[in-house]
Amino acid sequence: MSISRLIPVVLIVALVLYCAVWRHLHHEREVFLQENYMDYTLPSRFTGPAAMEFKGIVSDFLFLKVIIFLGEKIGKNEKFGEQDFNYLQTSINTITDLDPYFWDAYLFADMLFTWDMGECEAANKLLLKARQYRTNDYRVPYYLGFNYFFFLKDNINGAKYIMEAAKLPGSPFYLASLATRLSFYALEHRTGIIFLKEMIRDTENEGIKQNFMLRIKALEIMDQLEQKVSEYQKIHQKQPSSLTELVTAGLIDKVPDDPYGGQFILLKNGRVYTTSKMVKQK
Repeated sequence: MSISRLIPVVLIVALVLYCAVWRHLHHEREVFLQENYMDYTLPSRFTGPAAMEFKGIVSDFLFLKVIIFLGEKIGKNEKFGEQDFNYLQTSINTITDLDPYFWDAYLFADMLFTWDMGECEAANKLLLKARQYRTNDYRVPYYLGFNYFFFLKDNINGAKYIMEAAKLPGSPFYLASLATRLSFYALEHRTGIIFLKEMIRDTENEGIKQNFMLRIKALEIMDQLEQKVSEYQKIHQKQPSSLTELVTAGLIDKVPDDPYGGQFILLKNGRVYTTSKMVKQK
């Protein structure tokens, strides 16, 4: 066979092999992206100069990306992992570097990092950043105080920040007395209810409001159950071994359902918690 006839054959074989390899690589790429895709936000040292005088617009756009990302995670009922936290933390830091007065971003991160990810220190770090810029906004030290009280069990710092919030313009009248009470008494579920109700008044995002309302419902049930446990102790001079004993004693009709899909349990110290950890169960 002459070389002139061999060349087309070689080209056809090469083309067939190329198509086969390309299809395989394309398939592998799609699988990899589906399994490992993670959005990415450039740090502010890059986005800041690139945004020039449009930092506010870029900040809004990046925040919208974060909301969409979160919506997809929630829509698929996926749990948050370390990669998710790293992405969200980098994004919120970039957003608030571009617009350090962007309260919605701070509030969103505080809600997400504390309640859903257990990253209270990261949330507090962002709130301390907000405190540098929003110097007359009582909400910043208010949420800092709540985080210290409720999540970190640090009554001293909690009271300090709540008192700071009470001195700022527009703060609710009850903050000063609340700080005094919380610095003296042990923390209870009703504390979380008080703060969450304030958060609902503070946000216009319906999704966040629904999230808070669900948490309030769970906390109210746990608070009511703890009151019944105390009532049982007064009557029987001992603590019930489980919540079902409250039913047997006629103090409740049944153990309530957890709105998150878990089960309420009684701990040895008399506190009531839920196996769902207030995360929606699949």
